[in-house]
Amino acid sequence: MRASWILGSALALALPALAAEWLDSPEAKQFRDRVVLLALIYGESNGIDPQGYVVRTKELRKLDVECSEVEVVTLQGDKEMRRETLRACRTH
Repeated sequence: MRASWILGSALALALPALAAEWLDSPEAKQFRDRVVLLALIYGESNGIDPQGYVVRTKELRKLDVECSEVEVVTLQGDKEMRRETLRACRTH
């Protein structure tokens, strides 16, 4: 019984670190950037990344003709993993 508690505790500590490692990876950033770009076009967007995280974006306000402030929320199921507000610009 004690061994399973220790294993469960170790997994509970490792999972947030693995999530942070993925969310900070170039692949996750590339996916997030695409969803942000769609928010610049449509006002909001969402998608499921290759690891199953839901990325939701919403344009909060226009800063100028090309750029906006965009909220990005990353979820794992119902659990919010990260919330960011970014300055994003359309590229041609």
